[in-house]
Amino acid sequence: MLRWRLFLFLLPVSVLSSNTTCPYDIPYAAQMLPSICYANSTSFPSATSCCWYVFASYIYAAIRYSNLTGAAFLPPSTASACSSSFSSYLLHQGLARPSLLSSSSCNLDGDPVRLAAGNRPCQFPYVSLIRSSTDLSPADKLCSSSPLNPDSHPSLCSQCQTAVINSTFSLLNVTNSKEIVPCGMAATIAIWSPHNPSLPRFRSFALCMLQILQNIGNLGTGDIVPSPPPPPPSPPPPPITSSAVSGSRTTKIIAGCATAAATSLIGVVAFLVFLFRKRRRKINTSDGEFATSTEIISPVLPREGLYIFTKAELKQATNGYDDRLLLGAGGAGEVYLGKLPSGQEVAIKRIKREKKLGEFYREVEVLAKLRHRYLTTLVGYYLGEPYEHALVYEYMAGGNLAGALSDGIGLTWRRRLRIAAEVAEGLVYLHNFPEGAVVHRDVKPTNVLLTEGGAVAKLSDFGVSRILPQEGSHVSTEVKGTMGYMDPESFSVGHVSETADVYSFGVVLLELVTGMKAVVLTPSGGAESIVHAARNAVTDSDLESIVDQRLGSSWDRPTVTAVFELARRCVKQYKQDRPAMAEVLVELRGLITDLDVRSLGGSFEASPSAPSTTATSGEPTWMSEESQSEMV
Repeated sequence: MLRWRLFLFLLPVSVLSSNTTCPYDIPYAAQMLPSICYANSTSFPSATSCCWYVFASYIYAAIRYSNLTGAAFLPPSTASACSSSFSSYLLHQGLARPSLLSSSSCNLDGDPVRLAAGNRPCQFPYVSLIRSSTDLSPADKLCSSSPLNPDSHPSLCSQCQTAVINSTFSLLNVTNSKEIVPCGMAATIAIWSPHNPSLPRFRSFALCMLQILQNIGNLGTGDIVPSPPPPPPSPPPPPITSSAVSGSRTTKIIAGCATAAATSLIGVVAFLVFLFRKRRRKINTSDGEFATSTEIISPVLPREGLYIFTKAELKQATNGYDDRLLLGAGGAGEVYLGKLPSGQEVAIKRIKREKKLGEFYREVEVLAKLRHRYLTTLVGYYLGEPYEHALVYEYMAGGNLAGALSDGIGLTWRRRLRIAAEVAEGLVYLHNFPEGAVVHRDVKPTNVLLTEGGAVAKLSDFGVSRILPQEGSHVSTEVKGTMGYMDPESFSVGHVSETADVYSFGVVLLELVTGMKAVVLTPSGGAESIVHAARNAVTDSDLESIVDQRLGSSWDRPTVTAVFELARRCVKQYKQDRPAMAEVLVELRGLITDLDVRSLGGSFEASPSAPSTTATSGEPTWMSEESQSEMV
C-alpha cells in the first residue's frame, strides 16, 4: 500500500503521443473511487454507482485546479488531454474495470472537446464569470458549510441539492440556454471552487448526489429540463425552482449520455435536477455498495386474494429457473416464464436487489386492492430471506404496446383507438378508487400489455404507484416516472395528482397517432420530447406530416385529428388546463362510435363494451415474452 501511494504521488500525468499535459491532480482525485469498483474487486457493484464515482473524481480534480487558478472549463487541447489522461490512469492503476470505461455511458474519450471552454452555453473559461452571472450564495452556504452525508444529515443534503438545482436554472436563464448539462456542471464547479473541499467532504457530496442515480438506475438515460411551475393561485411563497426559466421551455432530453463519453461525464451532473424535494433512506449492502430505497419497508403484506408461493413452487414452475425460460432482465432482477401445476402460465419477476424492495412492497400493497379487466392481475408473491422475493403475474401473450407500435403490423387505427379507451378506462377506475385516488405515475407503452392477437390491453407495473389520501393537497416529495412521460409540473414543484397520469396518457396518445417514440432525435444530435413536436403542429399540413404513415393514405382524418387535439389538451403545461381521465374516456368512446357509424359496419371491429370503472374478476390472460424485460 505504501508503494502504491508513493507511485500515485510521483506518477506524472500526461497524454501519450501529445505535447499537451493535463494540469489536474488526477492521482489524488482518483482516491475517491471505492475499492468495490476496482478492476480486481470480487464484488459486483452497479455500473451506475461506479460510473458516478468516476465522474465525481474527475469533477473533483477540476474543482481543485479551479481553486488554484480560477479556471472553470479548460481550452480544447487541455480538456482533451485531461479526459484521456484520467481514463488511462484509472486503467493502468486498476481503479476501474476496462469494460466500465469502454461503455458508452462511462467512456471519457468519446468527445473530450465537448468539455472545453466556450463549446456550449455556461461553459465559461473562468469561475469569476460564472459567479458574476448568478447569485451562488445560497448554495455556498447550504453546500459548503453543512454536513452532506445523506445517512446522518438527509435534510441538509436535500437543501444542498435544491440550492444546486436553483443555481443551475439561474444559469440557464442568464445564458438563454436550454442545455442543463453544461450549466449544471458550471454551477457545481463554481459553488465548490472557492472552498477547495477535502476529499472526505466532497465524497459526502458525491454520496448525496448518488441517490438520484440509484433511483434512475441507468446512466444512459438523458436528463430532463422541467417546465416552470404555474403561477400560484394566491399570495403564498413563489416556487423555489425554475421561476426564472422561460415559460415556453418544454421538456427536453439531452442525448449525450447515450451517444458520447464526454457528454456522459457532464450529463451525470445534470441529474441534479432529479434531486428536487427528495427524501431518501440509505442502506449499506454487504459488499459495501450503497443502495437506496424510497420508503420504509413494511413487513406486513396482504394475503387475501393472493397465493403465497414457496421457493420450491417457484423453482418447480420455472424448472429450476432454467435459462431457456428467462424472458428478460433489468434493474430489479430477472423475469421467467413459469407454469403452475394447474397448467396456467405466469410471469415470475425475481427480485434480488435490496434497493428495489420498496417497489416490491408497494406493488403488492397496491395490486392486492385492485381488480379490473384493464389492469394486469397479480397472482401472488414469494417473500424470501433476506432479500430474494418474487412477484407472480398473469402472462400476456400479445407483447406490449411499445413493441406493437414498433412493428406496426396489424395495429389499425381502430385498434389503436380501442387500446387508448381500454387504458383510459383502467385509469378512470384507479383515479376513482374508493380508498383514495391511485396515481399510476408510470403510464407508457411498455407498461401497456396486450393479450394474444392484441384483443385486450391492460395497464401494468404498479411499482411506483401511490394511493392518495381522500383529503389534502396530494403533495409528495418523491419524483417518479419515466423521462418523456413525466408531468413537468409534478416534477418541478413536487406535487403528485391524477393529472400526472393524464399528462403521461397524452404522450401515449401522441405515440398512437404518430408512431413516434416519446423522445425523438433532433438534427443536432440531441433529442426532444414528442410533446414539443405536437405543440408545434398547428396546421392541418403539420398534422399530416407527423401522422404514422403505416396507417395508410386513407387514415380517418376526423378521428385522428380529434385524438391529436385531445392529446394536446392532456399534455398542457399546467394541470388545471388538462381534462380528467373520465372526460378523456367519454371522448374516446364517442370517437370509436363515430368511426363505427361512418364505416357502415363493414371494415372495422365491433365497438367495445360499455366502460367499467368497478372491479371485475375475469379470467387472467397472458403476458408476452417480449414484454417481460419491461417489467423489471
